[in-house]
Amino acid sequence: MASGSNSAIVDAVLAGVADARHTYSAWTRNGGYFSWAPEYLITVSVAQALWEWCAPMSVWPEFRLSDALRDTNRGSADPFSRNEATRRADLLLYRGGPAPHAIVEVKRNVDGWAKIAADVERLRTTMQMPSSSFELGVVAFSSTLIGGSKAKGGGIMKDRLARMADCVGDIRLAGWRCRLVANDTQFDGHEHWAAAAVVLEKTTASRRPVLGERTCAGRAPQVISAS
Repeated sequence: MASGSNSAIVDAVLAGVADARHTYSAWTRNGGYFSWAPEYLITVSVAQALWEWCAPMSVWPEFRLSDALRDTNRGSADPFSRNEATRRADLLLYRGGPAPHAIVEVKRNVDGWAKIAADVERLRTTMQMPSSSFELGVVAFSSTLIGGSKAKGGGIMKDRLARMADCVGDIRLAGWRCRLVANDTQFDGHEHWAAAAVVLEKTTASRRPVLGERTCAGRAPQVISAS
């Protein structure tokens, strides 16, 4: 697939998380739980999926955000504090030219909002910087549950993701659409797992919100069936 649309990026991110699970299972000869997989494996898997799905978009791992934004706005003041100046994005995406288009952060084994709240807040802050060229921000993650029946464990996973989707509804970022997306929860007989992501997407300037509509509305997670 050769597309750099925001929807293609989100699809590729979820596919990359799922691919990491299959890779870890293969490497361990089906002896390891996805909850044991290291974060770097998931990050590299997501980067690979983005590179394959969204060509010719370029993917830059562990790129310093202050450098990216300074290159975009030469001559402007550094928007980062001293403590944040060396902060790096897990994955930075470019559509061409000096302006970064999207940032993707990756987390492993997330079982609740507390595990990613700080990451989402940092992403929200970055998106709204005056010098920011970003049109998409993603915090991608794996979520797992060991044991339990397919029905019981699946219910727990569904409730977990629904609660996290409600937390996304508390995000305030004018001009951005905020949502939680997730693949169907999978069960291999031992472990339930899902690929999910908090997505912050810039809306078109011409669109006016419907009366009573919240810019980032709380809702159940958008489920994208795994292929």
